[in-house]
Amino acid sequence: MSVTIKLSTDVDRERIRRLAELDSKPAPHGDVLVAEVNGRLIAAMGMDGSVVADPFERTASVVTLLRSQVEGRPRRAPRGRRWLSRRVAAS
Repeated sequence: MSVTIKLSTDVDRERIRRLAELDSKPAPHGDVLVAEVNGRLIAAMGMDGSVVADPFERTASVVTLLRSQVEGRPRRAPRGRRWLSRRVAAS
């Protein structure tokens, strides 16, 4: 499975809200990392560590990837936040 992790944009807010509703949790606020598979949102994590994920998909490894990105982020993000835009392969 190929997973794309990126920083959410305003366009993603509604998608994150729907995912949170599906997961029966509050949606993360502020800067949020999203994980997509084939363009479909399967998990999202706020910089505070709050997570929502598709309960009908195997997302444990994806959430681990999101967590590693949030915990490993630099203290000051480089211009353009390129450190967030990376494509990773999840098993």
